[in-house]
Amino acid sequence: GTKSLEQTTGGIVNTRVGGTRKAIDCARNAQLLKEKHGIISLEFYFGITGGVSEQSSDEQSGALEALEPPLGLECLEIGDYIGKMPVWHLNTEYAKLHSLKLERCHLWEKLISITSLKVLNVINCPALCEIDSTLALEPLKVEECCSLEQFPHHMPALKWLDVALCDSLEQLPDHRPALKSLMVWACDGLKALVNMPALESLEVRYCDCIEHLHDMAALKSLMVRKCDRLKTLADMPALESLEVEFCDSLE
Repeated sequence: GTKSLEQTTGGIVNTRVGGTRKAIDCARNAQLLKEKHGIISLEFYFGITGGVSEQSSDEQSGALEALEPPLGLECLEIGDYIGKMPVWHLNTEYAKLHSLKLERCHLWEKLISITSLKVLNVINCPALCEIDSTLALEPLKVEECCSLEQFPHHMPALKWLDVALCDSLEQLPDHRPALKSLMVWACDGLKALVNMPALESLEVRYCDCIEHLHDMAALKSLMVRKCDRLKTLADMPALESLEVEFCDSLE
């Protein structure tokens, strides 16, 4: 159930949305969650037993729509969700939201720009195909998002980027002025990583199609493992640590 909505401590709510009707009733009985201005952190995880959801997609959609967060929210997590994106996700008035995590949200297609957002984790969201530019974002982690083809070009504050198991991703935008650390695992669509002037640490593993790594003037640490088509490493004058394993095509 969602009784923890009634029992907030320090503005933090952690709830598993079990009985869907109870979730909606709870939100109504609590004078709607969005009116509880003291809540700054919310976690919604929808019940899954033996890999099967306890509710239908429509039931989950109705529950999450009813559980609209207050505008003062700072941290939000949603997981194990098979419903549609709630209408309130398009609200640009969440001016304090700085951390967002979506995990196993199967029908979530787009992330809009949230100007205050600094931390974003997106894990196993197979329908996600678009992430809007987010100016304040510093760390970004994206895993198992098989429909995502590209990242936004304008993320000037981005410092740490972890990407794994995103097979449709064909390129990562270059000229990242603040990007210091990049880790890429098992992204079979990527063919090259080039022109990252501020990058200091790079780890690339199991990227079967990547052929070139070059133009990284500040790079100090490079680890490459099991990239069968990798041909060239070039223009890395600051390199201090290099580990290369099982890259049979490297010249």
